[in-house]
Amino acid sequence: MKMKTIIVGLSIAIAVLGAAWYFLGQKSAAICTFSGRTIHAQTRAWITIGGKKYETCCVRCAITEARQTGKPLRILEVADFETGKLIHPEKAWFVEGSTVNLCMRMSPGMESPDQQTVYLRGFDRCSPSILAFSNEKLSRAFIAKSGGTLTTLRKLEIQAQSESHGARQ
Repeated sequence: MKMKTIIVGLSIAIAVLGAAWYFLGQKSAAICTFSGRTIHAQTRAWITIGGKKYETCCVRCAITEARQTGKPLRILEVADFETGKLIHPEKAWFVEGSTVNLCMRMSPGMESPDQQTVYLRGFDRCSPSILAFSNEKLSRAFIAKSGGTLTTLRKLEIQAQSESHGARQ
């Protein structure tokens, strides 16, 4: 009887330790402060808005936040869409308005299990998408496949500064 109790106790201890190891090893996905969406490695950006530093789900989300709050935006680093590595925004080639938008793809309510639901979106803070590439050749190949246009960091900064409906002053 004593041996049976020891075996049961050890089994329980192993199960508890195994569960703890599993759950502690799981990384929870980073969530964008502004959109509440998952931050994907290929589209994330480090920015400051109003002098405060944030990691965002995408450059478009940061621009939308700056326009809505009326606070100045500074883009510090952007992820290269091909590799996920962070690069300086002045060295990036930006593709705006392609058919690829990881933020919207992962939005709740976009798809129904039976594909019967119509979902009309009037506004999305992460649309149109802005993707960064570390070189021009890759960005142009991406445009040929998925659409969009090349834009510059300067043009994105101007978008962030432009007045937006509902901006808080």
